[in-house]
Amino acid sequence: MKNSIKLFALAALLGLGGCHEPDELTPSVVDQGLNTISAQFATGEYKNDPLAKFTAAVTEGQERIVIDIPYYYPENSSNTTSITQMRVTANLDDNCFITPMLGTLDLTKENWFTLTRVDGSKRNFCVTGNIKKSDKCEIISFATDEPAIQGVIDNDRNTISLITVDDLSSVTAQVILSPHATISPDPAVAANYEGEGVKFTVTAHDGVTKRVYSVSKEIPPKIKYGWRAGSETEVWQNVSLDKLGIVNAGGKIYSLAASGNKLVLSTGADKFLFNRATGDFLGAHDMKGVAADGGMTSDDAGNILYANLANPNAEFKVYAAASTDEMPAELLSYTNATGASMGKHISVQGNVKGDAIVTAVIYTWNGAVCKFLRWVITGGVPAKPQMISVTGATAGWNGNGHADVEAYSANPDDPYFLAYYSANALYRVDATGAVTHKIATATWGANSNYNCVDVCTFNNAKYAAIYEGAHFTYGEFKAYMFDVTTPDQMTGACDTSPSKVFVSNEYKPAGAVVNAAGDVLMTASADGYKMNLYYTDANTNALVAWEFDCIDK
Repeated sequence: MKNSIKLFALAALLGLGGCHEPDELTPSVVDQGLNTISAQFATGEYKNDPLAKFTAAVTEGQERIVIDIPYYYPENSSNTTSITQMRVTANLDDNCFITPMLGTLDLTKENWFTLTRVDGSKRNFCVTGNIKKSDKCEIISFATDEPAIQGVIDNDRNTISLITVDDLSSVTAQVILSPHATISPDPAVAANYEGEGVKFTVTAHDGVTKRVYSVSKEIPPKIKYGWRAGSETEVWQNVSLDKLGIVNAGGKIYSLAASGNKLVLSTGADKFLFNRATGDFLGAHDMKGVAADGGMTSDDAGNILYANLANPNAEFKVYAAASTDEMPAELLSYTNATGASMGKHISVQGNVKGDAIVTAVIYTWNGAVCKFLRWVITGGVPAKPQMISVTGATAGWNGNGHADVEAYSANPDDPYFLAYYSANALYRVDATGAVTHKIATATWGANSNYNCVDVCTFNNAKYAAIYEGAHFTYGEFKAYMFDVTTPDQMTGACDTSPSKVFVSNEYKPAGAVVNAAGDVLMTASADGYKMNLYYTDANTNALVAWEFDCIDK
């Protein structure tokens, strides 16, 4: 009985405690709530374009938030922007909200909102826009006319070096500037670049920001080996190729070539030109009646090679041209006796007007032996092709053209580099076809498409690059570069290998994937101071350019 009374009393006390009103929970730390405000075009060609997203950072207590919108968009166009219909979004801390809701706003006006933070405190703020002229004032490219010399630009020191022994006491030059910038004096007027050279002032579109460059004949110092860490720069990118009329579709073959100041993008029968320095679209490439619906590439001298597609027993041809202005002429032909198709990828090392090696993969299916044809060119004359069967790499899905092979050099006794789907690895293959080294699939690259490879010699180093193309909407969409000078470093996976020296930014597919096609291309400048890496991906609508240098700073 006593135990029952005690239990009843305890229950009553607990009941009284349960009726006690709890204290209000207040966070010990309250962040500012609103971190950034972003605006995108709500209408027109660049509606919701992820690259056309303009963001303003917000400071604690800031009442008036101004989003800067470029005067022209794209910045290298003459399309003036309108900000009367902009889709505005915010980055908020957890449990914070804005009233009324953000949406499509006229940023020529002040748009007022209330921010409620996690502790219940409120503050008002307004969002407006500012159409801003560019403050960019760089010389992107500087080249003399006669003699033709491409200047080596050092933007850290504001210098441009003209590397030559020629007389530069009275020469004219052509420049490419930041969009809408101006330059003084006019480089098209003959000037003396000997001695101290010439000083040029570049004025940005805003009319205020300026940079002075010194241009002279000199030889800047180089580092001893490879490209300089920290010089890697994404100089331009276009992830909206469809807006230029370059539309992905089944059966299209994407490949790249570089010659002079032009970059060529081929989708098979159709080919398009871009400015290598700026990425500006230059229109369709006139093939002058020559039909070449297969892959394309360029050699170390800038000669462009164009191939046709060839099914079994059909004629496979490769044409060559010294520039985009020259009519392509037949370089080699071969009656396809391989029993499989060929022509979707071709590669070259050397100079086809001298000594070179041209390779073309034979597209076989899962379980078959990987094979490629090799043409050794000596003194500009191709020998009969040789079939190389690869031991240690069994074909996957490369029957659709998802494979590429590239020679190490113009020496037929040197190795080759092979990449294909769905092995998704980089193979080093000796001259007999035996796999000697392998870099495995990247951690997140199993669902990508390793269907292209390129090799480049630069400042005493040998580099190989691959691009992980979009086969699905998920996976990795990156270019990797490896130093393959020392073969034994070719171990591990693409993202962990000791030979890895570079990985690019990533641009993901914006919609459904259609056709897994892509290419990667590396080129070294004639003066040996710069190297470019280009890649393209049909499913991501991307064409991207990176630059590396070996200037000792």
